[in-house]
Amino acid sequence: MDRKAIEQIGTQYLGSAPLEIIRKTIGMCNEVYELRYETESVILRMNKEKEWLYGTHRFLPLFQQLEIKTPIILHEDYSKTVFPFCFQVQSKLEGQDLLLVFKELTSAQLKQIAKEVSQVFDKFNTLPVATDFGLMTGLNEEHHESLLDGFAGHTKTIQERNAASKVINQEILTIRQELLDKYEAYFLSVQPRIYYDDICSKNVMIHDGKFNGLVDLDFLIKGDYLEAIGRMIAEWYGDEKGTTYIQEIIKNQGLDQLQQEIVVVYAIFNLVLWLSEEGIRFNSNSSGEINWDRVEQKRHKIMELYHSL
Repeated sequence: MDRKAIEQIGTQYLGSAPLEIIRKTIGMCNEVYELRYETESVILRMNKEKEWLYGTHRFLPLFQQLEIKTPIILHEDYSKTVFPFCFQVQSKLEGQDLLLVFKELTSAQLKQIAKEVSQVFDKFNTLPVATDFGLMTGLNEEHHESLLDGFAGHTKTIQERNAASKVINQEILTIRQELLDKYEAYFLSVQPRIYYDDICSKNVMIHDGKFNGLVDLDFLIKGDYLEAIGRMIAEWYGDEKGTTYIQEIIKNQGLDQLQQEIVVVYAIFNLVLWLSEEGIRFNSNSSGEINWDRVEQKRHKIMELYHSL
């Protein structure tokens, strides 16, 4: 932590250095801090690369248009002329990430949160269909003709990472390819819709047991929003409360039998991709070491989800 720089930002933009600086350790992309003052707190987000931070600047108006609660940007600088990094000072949404409070929530609370998260999907689904598929950052967009083209990019990434780490065995690679082939007709039929994907366990703020908005809005996807529900299954599969939460999402979305199969397929795809991240040091929140217990847990989830199909 560059405490001197953080204090300088506080003094320049907020009138004084913060009384307390708290590092937020959830997330692998940006460095995030809570700056506490006597009567308020703000969030400072930092990154040396503008692209991984600028999406919030670009996409906030869309979230506001859709009436989805988010922080607002109070100050921002991407020039790197004063500090050797880009940064945003944001208002703070009260609460904690869903992951941190999930075990404490009642079934009734989880069902209500699921209802409101489901409404986020509904609001995005009111937007016009996109013209192509791919990741949208603050500065760039991918342009794929189909979901399968995007999956091909994931395949390359997984292979390159796994060449060094060897965390994904051949059985899992074969399962992934088998599912790509089996559901090819579905993937080719999907119309690209814009959705917020990183909503499975973090970035969903919970305050006093209630949904209180979304944070970290740096990326959107043009594709199949069911993939975001697949991420939830990947995160919470095997957890009793997780089952309650996911089933409520599925109920609110009215998913048919094929769609319920597809979200499981997406869960497997995400688990394989997450597995490939083992051993990669994205920022100081990650160690760069392979956690073999976590590897085994993900492998086990993949096999159980596959057999559930």
